[in-house]
Amino acid sequence: MSLRTLINLRIVFSVIFILLLGGATAVWQARQSVAKEVQSTITLALQMIEFGFAQAPAESKNNSEWLSQISALQQARHLQISIAQEGEKPVKFVTKRVVKEDENRPPEWFIEAVMTEYLTERYDVKMADGSKKTILITANPMDEITEAWGESKAFFWSVVVMLWVIFLAINLVFSSMLRAVQGILMGLHQVELGKYDSVIAPSKISEFDAIAVEINDMARALQKAQENNQALARHTMNIQETERKTMSRELHDEMGQSLTAIKAMAVASKQGNVDAPSIADSIIEICDHLAKVVRSMMRTLHPLSLAELGLGATMTDLVNEWRRRQPSLDIDFHYDDKLEMLDNEVAINVYRVVQECLTNVVRHANATEVTIEVYSVAEGSNEPRVSLMVSDNGVGGKVGAQGFGVLGMRERVENLGGKFSFESAKGMTVNAWMPFIRKKGNE
Repeated sequence: MSLRTLINLRIVFSVIFILLLGGATAVWQARQSVAKEVQSTITLALQMIEFGFAQAPAESKNNSEWLSQISALQQARHLQISIAQEGEKPVKFVTKRVVKEDENRPPEWFIEAVMTEYLTERYDVKMADGSKKTILITANPMDEITEAWGESKAFFWSVVVMLWVIFLAINLVFSSMLRAVQGILMGLHQVELGKYDSVIAPSKISEFDAIAVEINDMARALQKAQENNQALARHTMNIQETERKTMSRELHDEMGQSLTAIKAMAVASKQGNVDAPSIADSIIEICDHLAKVVRSMMRTLHPLSLAELGLGATMTDLVNEWRRRQPSLDIDFHYDDKLEMLDNEVAINVYRVVQECLTNVVRHANATEVTIEVYSVAEGSNEPRVSLMVSDNGVGGKVGAQGFGVLGMRERVENLGGKFSFESAKGMTVNAWMPFIRKKGNE
């Protein structure tokens, strides 16, 4: 069911409820009004008759003057007056009012709903000759019911017109809202298709305009992230090709030449009059050199000691290697032994982030001191996290000018569900946290 259909149905149900409630209220008020009007008319007629007889002289009661006065009262609405004498049939006064029975007559259901009982009041008059006559005043509520029906119809149609205007106004508002929603949905569909350069037009409704602005900002952020990912992917492929070329060159230069030298010494050792111990020492020296080259290549590809000796020993070896390469760089390293329980996937990413930080410090920072802190942090009842901080006293730089090394570190941390921040105002400071995932039993 669409939003427009749902809104229209609810409006229709609300209108029906309001009309039923308003109709019931109008009928109840009409019934009360009819009853009050009939009672007040009879009361007024009795008061006028009593006042008239009280002021009239006694001899006038024997003639017909008072009959004409009473007949005049019948011109009032709702009244039917008749005179009865003991032992005689009541005589009704007939007026010349012309009443059309079916003109504006309310429907029967309305008459039954608001009809009250016919009220009849008696007033006894003692004549001068000693006889006694009774004036019967009967209230007929039909005139008041007809008036109430007219007022109820006017009220009903005014409510209908008002509700119809409200219905149109609500539909106009929701039509504008639905157009804005449709525009937002189209914009989201474009984002889903990867068309991040599409822009949602501004809306006249402030709430939808704020949503459109947020979606446009999200699209631009996704476009920027896509561009960064593409650039990072290209950079990663270039690094792979560079590493392959470096390994190929090292294998050719180091391994090839060393193996050729070992072979030449082995051939020479078969000849007579050679210094075998000297040749053996040379071969041992060449093998030691090859072992260092192989360890360096293995460390570059993947630190095998991570699985064998643990994260702490592997990072200590990394720090010692940089201390050996850069004697002027003072490296202050702090490590939490609780991290030895880290899963290998998290451990290798911690190792790579620290490795990339040290590489950046040596290449770009021109620093003399660097501090590395890797801890296990538990906040309240939350799961522990791996907290990492690397800072130096180098030249720093602009935060916005982040290279591929920083982007690569950010990708590593965020892919694990962590957070990464990079500050480079005074020196460089890298802060990151990653989830503490423990080793499985078979690791």
